[in-house]
Amino acid sequence: MARSHKQAAVIPYRITRWRVEIALVRTSSRNGWTVPKGSLDKGESGCEAAVRETEEEAGLLGELTRRPIGRYRYTKQHECYKVSVYVMRVTVVLESWREADRGRRWMAVEEAMKRLPPELHPCVRETQRIARRRPGPDLGSGTARETAGGPRSLAGTPAAASRRPAVASA
Repeated sequence: MARSHKQAAVIPYRITRWRVEIALVRTSSRNGWTVPKGSLDKGESGCEAAVRETEEEAGLLGELTRRPIGRYRYTKQHECYKVSVYVMRVTVVLESWREADRGRRWMAVEEAMKRLPPELHPCVRETQRIARRRPGPDLGSGTARETAGGPRSLAGTPAAASRRPAVASA
């Protein structure tokens, strides 16, 4: 029987003047696009892993939904993965981040849906609904505020154990 692993994924979004945009990152094999996602570290909650993975893989910080908006499963190399999907309203876009070599790209919802697997489509549609209900600041026409400073997530900080990710109700 295959071992089961818990993972957290995030659909990061921003509002530009005209539309909701989703941030995708290159897959680890660099041959496609995906959302930030990774395994939970020992003792880490799904929410904490979601914040950490989004900062490490996409260089994004923001307000995360309190609970996952969806879940899916997949199998890879005889291992079973259970993924909880969260939504993040991006408030900070870092200029440099841990896995910057993977690349990050903002896309319209329709374009992101074409690049993502079908199991994520309901979560992307729900992200769009959430974004329209609570739009937050207009980040301009295609460019978010770029900064190397500003608020930090849980990842990579000495005080990580005592800090909580920013959460919002979905």
